[in-house]
Formats: sequence, structure tokens, C-alpha cells
Amino acid sequence: MESKRASKSFALNRLNGLLEKTFSVVVPLIGAQMLVNAVSQSQLLNPWIFWPGATAMTVSILGLVFGVWVTNNATLWLRLLVVITMLILVTWPIGVAAGQELPTNFQPWIWWAVGLAAIASIGAFALWPATIIVVFLPVMWFFIRQTDAGGGQGFWTALQESTTTFIFSSTFVALVVGLRYEAAKVDAANQKAAEAAVELARVDAIERERSRVDALVHDSVLTTLLVAANAQNSEQRRAATDLATAAIAKLNEAKNVQQTVPENISVSSLFSALEQAASRAAGDLVVHIEGATDAEVPSEVAAAFSEATIQSVTNSVQHAGTVSKRELFLRGSARGFKVVIKDNGRGFRPSRIPKNRLGVRLSVINRVEVVGGRVFFDTNLGEGTSVILEWNRS
Repeated sequence: MESKRASKSFALNRLNGLLEKTFSVVVPLIGAQMLVNAVSQSQLLNPWIFWPGATAMTVSILGLVFGVWVTNNATLWLRLLVVITMLILVTWPIGVAAGQELPTNFQPWIWWAVGLAAIASIGAFALWPATIIVVFLPVMWFFIRQTDAGGGQGFWTALQESTTTFIFSSTFVALVVGLRYEAAKVDAANQKAAEAAVELARVDAIERERSRVDALVHDSVLTTLLVAANAQNSEQRRAATDLATAAIAKLNEAKNVQQTVPENISVSSLFSALEQAASRAAGDLVVHIEGATDAEVPSEVAAAFSEATIQSVTNSVQHAGTVSKRELFLRGSARGFKVVIKDNGRGFRPSRIPKNRLGVRLSVINRVEVVGGRVFFDTNLGEGTSVILEWNRS
């Protein structure tokens, strides 16, 4: 995939974030009960295996809460929760103290983590590894439950517990996969809409430029005809001839422009196209235009700034939250032009832009910098956001 068409995953990221936050609330509640049971069983278990395992489990649960609510990255902690649960299950047969007689209906404390780890796997790993883990954990529990260290339960009891865990976790995983699929479809539709808006802005700018050239040619031809009509001596007829020659050259130039994409586009054409495209992306957008001159900019610059502007407006609509004012400032100057996308939404910290926010990193920052432009962010949490795009002739 080309970098200038970065994958947008707004809906998918928001869904994953919501699932992680929900899971981070449920896990400590179940984990607290699990650890209470673990401590109550500690005298029956090998301390050299029990305490490191219980401590690691506690760290993974607390880390998950920290990762979700503070660092906005819970993948490491989800993986840790899964791996620790699997290690405790594998070492459980040697985790019971030597010669220790277990009470009737003994339920190993790690039972509470089996279902949690199976569910966590869908957020920690890709689909196929997660599927294997969802099957592996109940199977491990099935065999452990029938050992003396696991409580010495019968075949059918062990099968019932394992089946219950598998159905519970696999149902949740299937639900998550379905939701992710639908979110990905929404993202794909939004991606196509954004690409269509960028292409429409580019075509609009080219058409406006062609119209401007046609108008100039029309004025040149009209002037030539007027001079020729009023020519009364040889000097005036020579002037009319020179004007006619220049008009023919402009007509040929206009013909070439109609057949090819112009190398340069005027600031006024670019601003008009951006106004139309940005207004379609955000219906509540207020546009301010200053200095829309006939000064020309390279077509690749116009294309880059079109994508960056539309992406920034789209980001404002998706991420800014409730806003009362959203504005687009287009300002031309003798040296170049500036585009400012401003809102009074929730704001953000530019230094903490997630790596998966490709819409900001690729479609805005990289696209503008590649053509010699600059990008600035004026934003703070709760104070709104201004995205400033600048381009000046070197």
C-alpha cells in the first residue's frame, strides 16, 4: 500500500479501545476473587512456584489497567496475562507441596484465569494464534483437573468445566471478530470516501485552472479582434498581427492544458477546490479565504495539501468530540500559502499520537513534508486543536 494512501482505522481502533477498557474493568474484579482463593490455598502449594506465579499474575492484571488507562497500549500486558496463565497451568502438577493431601472438591485458584486468558488472547495476538490458545487452555485444564494436583476430578466433571470455559471464551472471541470485521468495513468505506474527496479536490483544482486559462485566452483573442477591427494604418495592422500571433500561441497552449494535467495550479484555484472539498467533509465548517491570487504552485504540492487538509478536517470530525466551532483558514501570500484547520474540541497531545494513527503521520505530516511544506500542531487537552500547514517557495 502506498504511503500517501495510508490505512485509516478509526472505527476499528475505537472498538478495540472500548473492548480493552471494558476488559480492564472486569479483569481486576475477577482477579481479586482469584487472588483471594490463591492466598487461601498458598499453604497447600509449593511456595517456590506459587508465589512467583501469583505475583506475576497480579503484576499482569495491574499492568493491564495501567496500559489501558494511562499509556493507551495494553497489548504487552494482555500477552503477559496469557503467557503467565499458560505457564502456571503447565507447571501446576509440580506446584502442589510434596505429600500434601488436598481437601475434597479442591478447585485450583488458576481456574479463574483460564477464561480470562482465553479472552485476552484475541487482543494480544493475531486471529490464528488466539484461536489455538482458546482451544489449548481448556484442553490443558481438562487434563490437569483429572490429576491429583488438580483435585482428582472425574472425566465428566473435567470435561464439563473445560467445555464451559471453551464455549464462554470462544463465543466472546467470535463476537469480537465479528465486530472487528464490521468496523473494518466502516473504515474501508470511510477510506474510499476520503480518497474520493481528495481526488475530487484535485480534479476541481485542475478544472478551475483550465477555466482560468480559457478566460485569459478569451480576453487575448477578444483584444486582438478589437484591435484588428479598428486598425486604420500599417502600424496598427502590424500590432494586430503581433497580437494575433500571440493569441494563436495562447490557443495552442490552452489546447495542451486541456489534454494534460497542468504542471502548476494557481492559489485561487487550489483554495476554491479546498473550500468545496472540506465543506463536503464537514458540513458545519466555516471557511475564511484571504490572498487567493493567480500565483502558481506545483500540482504535486496542491495534491499533497489537498489530502492533508481533507484528512485534518476528517480527523477533527472524528476525534474532536463535541465542538461549537470548526473553521478552515486559507491564506495566500507572495511567497506561498497557509492552511489552518481549527476547532474548539477536546484537543490532544501531539507527542502522544499513537503509532496506529496513520492518518496523522502519513496523510498529513509526511505528505506535506515530502513536497517541502511544514506542519504544526497548536493543541492541548481541553483547549481545541489547530493544524497549520505551510508551503513557501524556496
